[in-house]
Amino acid sequence: MGKGSRTAKGCGIAAAIAVAIPLLILGTVGVKTWLPLQRAGESLAEIDRTLGPEAIFVPAPAGAIPPDRMALFLELRGVLVTACEDYATVRKGFESVETLESQDPEEIDDVGGVFVDLGGASLSITPFLARFFELRNDALLAASMGLQEYAYIYAVTYHDRLLSEQTRNEIFSNGEALSPEASEMLWGCLARQLAGVPQDTMARDHEMLTGEIEKMESDPSRLLWQQGLPDAVRASVAPYRDRLDGLFCGATAGLEMERGARRALWIAIE
Repeated sequence: MGKGSRTAKGCGIAAAIAVAIPLLILGTVGVKTWLPLQRAGESLAEIDRTLGPEAIFVPAPAGAIPPDRMALFLELRGVLVTACEDYATVRKGFESVETLESQDPEEIDDVGGVFVDLGGASLSITPFLARFFELRNDALLAASMGLQEYAYIYAVTYHDRLLSEQTRNEIFSNGEALSPEASEMLWGCLARQLAGVPQDTMARDHEMLTGEIEKMESDPSRLLWQQGLPDAVRASVAPYRDRLDGLFCGATAGLEMERGARRALWIAIE
């Protein structure tokens, strides 16, 4: 075999490796993403089957959170806040690039290391999102709490945090805590609540709910009670404020109330 043939063969092997490695990486990421998403979908379906009609959440007439449901919600937050640590690892690579962009070119020492971090973070995003949904749905299933109830309690307990500029900067999304799909789910909770509010004896609550429902209908991404929680709701949350704040994760706030992973995957692509 001549030198030219060996050279050509070597180039061919190198080219094959150059193609195979990215494919292998993408395949690994795909498996790490698909399997947790599949399990998350199965556990969410199991919640609906297990709870049956109870999966359709109807808030109390005044909207207040009962103490026993708040206690269960706090237990769930204790489980789900652990995703923040997972996210911090993923986020490290992006923070390296943000630091790099803010520095004077002459002060940059390790550009290669920054881009290695960025590459690792990019490959870790979608598996992280998949793991989050699997973790959340498994926790809901274990607690026998439906997603609608969890989303409603999450929305009112973290109401002010979700509307704050700080959370909008932290949130792992396009700056909005709520997708149209999640907003529609919360709208449904208020509509069912309204059906149980007698117009004669709770006229003020009836009027407030009717007004809020109309505002949510006109704004597909509106957070419920965006201009202020009703007094009964705020009073039911107030005793737990410190514990709730300690269990809040701004990074995952844009995922917490989502039923599926479509928005999460779109966020990752962005």
